[in-house]
Amino acid sequence: MLGKLIKNEFKAVNRLMIPLHLGLIAVTIIGRFYVQLTIFSNPARTLIMSENIWFAILNGTLIAFYIMALLAVFLITAIYLEILRFRKNLFTDEGYLMHTLPVTAAEHIWSKLIVCVIWTIIDSVLVLLSVFGLFVNMELLRDLPEGLSVLFSSFPEAFGVSAGVGIPLYLLLFLADSVSGILIIYMCIAVGHSFHSHKILSSVGIYVGITTISSIAGMIFSGITGMISMGSMSLVTASEVTFSSPMTFWMSWTFSMVFCIVMGIASFLLTNYFMKKKLNLE
Repeated sequence: MLGKLIKNEFKAVNRLMIPLHLGLIAVTIIGRFYVQLTIFSNPARTLIMSENIWFAILNGTLIAFYIMALLAVFLITAIYLEILRFRKNLFTDEGYLMHTLPVTAAEHIWSKLIVCVIWTIIDSVLVLLSVFGLFVNMELLRDLPEGLSVLFSSFPEAFGVSAGVGIPLYLLLFLADSVSGILIIYMCIAVGHSFHSHKILSSVGIYVGITTISSIAGMIFSGITGMISMGSMSLVTASEVTFSSPMTFWMSWTFSMVFCIVMGIASFLLTNYFMKKKLNLE
């Protein structure tokens, strides 16, 4: 039954997500043609610096429009999938029908979460490809291998571990943080809508409280990590001290991952409990 829920969820969200991202692709293609014809065809020109003031104003306006388009796609995707879709489908009039289906509350949560995560990943990849596709040229492609080599070689100095270890772990952490963040929003909506009035305001208040507590916990851990790192510096000479150490990296990554997992599991369980025991669609 979970598979059918996921299939139907994709059908529902694709009505907005596919046209939205096709629009992003169209804007990227049009922008690419403009950049190619006006900038790359004349190396003396730059995007916003030109002897012709109107050309510079036009370029600046188009860049601002492109940035706003990227932000719009990112924000619409996040707000629609993480907030509006979950709330409308399960806690408004549609919820009367959805909660009569022979599926559990957990299956409802999983279907929404899986579709949301997949589209979030697609959105992130398309936004990055859009920026890259708009400004890439042959010179950039020629310098790309050397640039990546320098970037990877400097990774240990900046983060304390090699790029081959750090990048996959950071990507895994990004995924865990994204899932945890979505589940926290789900939990805030479920708890807020258990009240008889001011449901949206209650959800927002709960979210603000949780994010505030999480920020304080992160600041406390950062302070503890910093003090431990400062203590370890006394064991090495000044020339051996780097921006980050393996110990700092592993402490920070482990804490962040455990924190994401704990918050994600707690949020999932609370969302499931309130949908099963405290559901209020009035």
